[in-house]
Amino acid sequence: MQELLEFAEGGPLIVVGEYHGNPGELSFYDEVGKLLFSLRFTDWYSKELDSYWFPDIEPRLTGQGEIADAFEAFFHFQRVESDKIDQLLPSSILIAIGEKDIDFIGSGKSLFKLNLKGFKKY
Repeated sequence: MQELLEFAEGGPLIVVGEYHGNPGELSFYDEVGKLLFSLRFTDWYSKELDSYWFPDIEPRLTGQGEIADAFEAFFHFQRVESDKIDQLLPSSILIAIGEKDIDFIGSGKSLFKLNLKGFKKY
């Protein structure tokens, strides 16, 4: 773990785990290596988009519950209430967190989604 923390350069760390050769778990660690929470998931990607360049703007979060709270605490992204999403700039990146999925939305289109299979807070 210490070698991995060196890559984080004193900041938090996300480790991607695999399931049958595909990404299937994300583990979120603080700067001293303490595991904060983990997600198990399957992924989905939009077939409409060949590629997407993320603009140099900070994503916003929307959603309620324990997973949304964990993401907000880890990333420190600004949270947007669901009734205010339509007020975001058209080029905005939005991470919409639900009970069963996390949808990454760019310019109003779903880019990819994590279908949640499990969440554990430590």
